[in-house]
Amino acid sequence: MAVRKVQRKGTTRLLIDIQYKKRDGRRARLRKDAEVQTMTAARAEEKRYLVNIAQHGTPYEPPPMPTASNDAHDTLASNDAVKKTFAAVVDEFRQTYMVTELKVTTRRGYESVLQFNLLPRFGELAIDKIDGKAAADLDLDLTKRKLSRSTRNNTQIVLRSVLRFAKTRQYIGNAPTNLPRLKPVGQRVLEIPTDEQVDRILETAIDAHRLTFTLMSDAGLRPNEVRALRCKNVQLKWESGEAIGGFITVREGRSYGEIHTPKTGQREIPISRALAKLLTPVLERASRDKHVALSDEGNPWGQWGIDAAFGRVSKRAGVEGWSVYCLRHYAITSWLRAGIPVHVVQRMAGHTNLSTTQRYVHFLKGDLEEAARRLPVRRAGNTSSDEGTM
Repeated sequence: MAVRKVQRKGTTRLLIDIQYKKRDGRRARLRKDAEVQTMTAARAEEKRYLVNIAQHGTPYEPPPMPTASNDAHDTLASNDAVKKTFAAVVDEFRQTYMVTELKVTTRRGYESVLQFNLLPRFGELAIDKIDGKAAADLDLDLTKRKLSRSTRNNTQIVLRSVLRFAKTRQYIGNAPTNLPRLKPVGQRVLEIPTDEQVDRILETAIDAHRLTFTLMSDAGLRPNEVRALRCKNVQLKWESGEAIGGFITVREGRSYGEIHTPKTGQREIPISRALAKLLTPVLERASRDKHVALSDEGNPWGQWGIDAAFGRVSKRAGVEGWSVYCLRHYAITSWLRAGIPVHVVQRMAGHTNLSTTQRYVHFLKGDLEEAARRLPVRRAGNTSSDEGTM
């Protein structure tokens, strides 16, 4: 793995470590801390280096060849390039980097930050005038507006991406190094329903919805993976003419109508007996390229269809206040309760980092502590004391 976590003086850092061959065949290695210490940004940075290695034989994009020209027009064009506004650079950023380097869901997040936080403030400002102080003043303004730490972090991450892009296009010399540090953000509380709550949801759902929700509650699929799942990616295991299990191969997701690779690439997930029973009639009547999970109208799920259907079903079942992701969380805790090793659960869940899976382990530890508090108290010595008084 080219991006990994390392401990340095008690602090966790994201390290990019890439071994490659130069154009002359010599082996080389790039080993450096990620410029932005989030996994998403580090992987984007890693991808830039890999693209440059494939194209140029080096992680860094070579500067353009100088041209010998004293033409005044060339000089004027160079000066105009230096004076590009932030808005002009963002236009190029949208048309190139955001299209080739970012997944559709990430692009939408970037676009929201650009529209609401960055362009209104920096749009007409020359790109080379945006420094650490300008970024710090922006962060202070967002704080006064009582925006969350995660929103403030996301704003700084997008700003850094635009500034790095401007550097690669030589609109600025170097990206500012004194940008505000990203703020620590607390983790969200896991939504994990009980067995009884999940049973009520599945029993209340109509057949089409029941299969969709069971793909999440038993196989732990994300909604975008459910939307993209096709019959050819499901292999059932049979015994005495009955499907008793098998495997689902998660190869892609679908978000906002676009197909993309899952967060951690392809993975396989075992199929429970209950899920195999629901999958059997679908696979028997559908072709290999057909979608497995369909809405009650018989069409592939749209972007928000699963969420809306879950909201209606959970209300009828009397289990309100949950998001549809609670079914995926339920699946992961069920695997851990069944004794599946945590590193195997990490692969099944498609978690990039083991620390994400460990959150579910900590949740189960709370279950154990609660069980310990409910154990009956055995009072040592009561028997002998009673015998002594007889």
